[in-house]
Amino acid sequence: MAVQKSGNLRSIKIGNTASLVMVLFLSAAFIIETMISDITANLNYAYLFLFITLIILISFFRTAHNNYKLAFNVPFVILIYYTVLMFLCEWQMNHYLLICLSICAISCIYSHFTKTLTFIVFQNAFIGVMLLFGIAVGGQNTPLLIVIINWVISLFASIIILILTRAATTFLNRALEHQQSFMDLLYSTENYVAMIDERNEIIYASKTLANLGNVADPIMVQGRPILDLFPGRTLKIYAGKLLKEKDGYSADWEFSLNGQKRYFKAASHILAGAGGGTLINMYDMTHLAERDEIAVMKDSMQIGLFFIDKNFVIQDHYSRYLESMFIESNLAGKVFTDLFADSVSAPEMTAIKDYFKMLLERTYDQEMLEEINPLNELHYRHKRTGERKVFQCAFATVERGRNEIFILVTVYDITTRVELQIRLAEEETRRQEETQAVFELIQVQPDVFNDFMGDMEHEFQTIDIVHKDESLSVHDALVKIYQSIHAIKSNAVILGLNVFGNKVHSLESKIKKLREKTGEIPFADLLDLTMEIDKLSNERESFRDIINKIEAYSRGSGDKTQNIKILIDSLTKTANRAAEDEEKLIKLVASDIDIEAIEKGPRRVMKEILMQLIRNSAVHGIEMPEVRKAKGKKETGIIKLIIKISDDKKSIQIKYYDDGNGLDYKKIAERAISKNMIKKEDENNRDALLKIIFMPGFSTAETEGLHAGRGIGLNLVRDRIKEINGTVKLHSEDGKGIIFYISIPISN
Repeated sequence: MAVQKSGNLRSIKIGNTASLVMVLFLSAAFIIETMISDITANLNYAYLFLFITLIILISFFRTAHNNYKLAFNVPFVILIYYTVLMFLCEWQMNHYLLICLSICAISCIYSHFTKTLTFIVFQNAFIGVMLLFGIAVGGQNTPLLIVIINWVISLFASIIILILTRAATTFLNRALEHQQSFMDLLYSTENYVAMIDERNEIIYASKTLANLGNVADPIMVQGRPILDLFPGRTLKIYAGKLLKEKDGYSADWEFSLNGQKRYFKAASHILAGAGGGTLINMYDMTHLAERDEIAVMKDSMQIGLFFIDKNFVIQDHYSRYLESMFIESNLAGKVFTDLFADSVSAPEMTAIKDYFKMLLERTYDQEMLEEINPLNELHYRHKRTGERKVFQCAFATVERGRNEIFILVTVYDITTRVELQIRLAEEETRRQEETQAVFELIQVQPDVFNDFMGDMEHEFQTIDIVHKDESLSVHDALVKIYQSIHAIKSNAVILGLNVFGNKVHSLESKIKKLREKTGEIPFADLLDLTMEIDKLSNERESFRDIINKIEAYSRGSGDKTQNIKILIDSLTKTANRAAEDEEKLIKLVASDIDIEAIEKGPRRVMKEILMQLIRNSAVHGIEMPEVRKAKGKKETGIIKLIIKISDDKKSIQIKYYDDGNGLDYKKIAERAISKNMIKKEDENNRDALLKIIFMPGFSTAETEGLHAGRGIGLNLVRDRIKEINGTVKLHSEDGKGIIFYISIPISN
């Protein structure tokens, strides 16, 4: 408050003046007493200390940043100065304690209770020390008892002066505050306030009301009719009604001012007392009305709109649609990231929180922040209902009161748009797949295709039997289903039916994941697998419709050699496709095939077994061309196949040979030990290792592919041979290759 500050400055000036006068008075009194008495004192020293004391005090007055410190510093200097004078006259004067009391009074003038109290304590401690050392502070030859009594009286008087000064200062400050409180209120209030007399002329007016009448200083409107301050016809009409009623008036004003819609809450009241007068108060409600309008718009928009603080806490005011979006109520006070914590992974959540911190720091380019927005497409899943939605979130920083930074979050529900995009993409993919499937089917010979369809029909029947076999455990059933799906995929890939083969490959991946699960497999996962298999089974029927529409379709001649041709063509395609994918050179030699063995044997099983062996040779056995060349071999690997009927006509003998690297027993042992399939002491037991390579899930391949890596190929070979009561033996030589001897009994 200006008046209070002015009073404090006057008090300081009085204190400074009194201090200087006190020093000069003490100096003059000392000089006069020295001259008229028999006191022997060196006046030159007195003049020197006078000069030093004045310099110190003036320096204090000019440089003090905290004027209240003068309440201790100035009296301290005067006390030391007068003490020095008393030493110069050897304590011949007896009014030292009276001067000390006067110095306390000067300290009180500075109006700082704590500093003055500190000085009084210091001063009396100083006097006590001098008495202790026998200094005659009460004058020469004055009894000690008299000195102590005078000292106590001086101390008591100092405390009384301190208390009276504080009371007077407090009373004065309160009086000044009461005197200026109403004026300060009028000057600082944002309300439109005025006090008028019975003639409706202004006694006092707030600055805001004066500014409404285009007057800068509220003092300049005193004595003017209050109606002069209201611009515009509408406001003057409102003011006229107020002046007509005066006491107890209360109404809402709505008007336009400078092209802006404004809202006032106006009231007036006649003051009691002889002075009288009417107090008029108008409160500007414009911002509240605008806020209500914004709230109505906010709650009617189909978007989520809210603020979060630096701790990601949702603030009180948010659009009501937000609750519908997140299927949650009472969101104020909840942590925004907790709402979708179950919908993102831990690394994604870390990235989101780091992004929010970047927003709050406000040191990054806004365009860059929009590009890296991790919630541009949030796939939200409600943790209780499981309902799924897709949100698009946008962020902007806003600075509110006390320089606090908040993030304004806008959330759009783009679920419908994303679902439409997915359906369009799926439809486009489906059309492309159909076109590619037709093209792929055109490339397949009709007899080979019919053979493929027959084999696939058998595998789906096998899967159906497995589903109905309640004696099988879930894991055993998955192994058999896995084998059938793997066989279907192998046949499709070999024929070049890549679209269908990729779908079967994806289904094979799902089965593999289920097999690797520990414990009980959830029913929902098994149901989902069954639906996927049915979907795949239905798709094979479309193959027949497509192939029937191909005009160039022709069936086989029925010659017995046709079955051998189909078998050799299928195996050759298998070798060529596997070689191409593995970037190797492979040649299949199958010149010694007995027609009777093909006619009497289980042709489908034989083809399936041989295809798996060829794929196994291409991936694991036959080396890369440059490796074969370095070993002194031809760059092209050879696979030989011989199928004959035994001499006793009771079995079919198949000899399968490749000139590759042979079995890598060391690698087999290492992988088997890592999977806990054998013990460490069995790593050199070749019989145990040969059994391992036929186990489901075992593979030495580093990566999974269309041809190998999932550990199902040789397992399928073993199980298919076992199903037809056949036997399989193998012989391997390091660096020279591997031979499979397969014997299949002939059914009568």
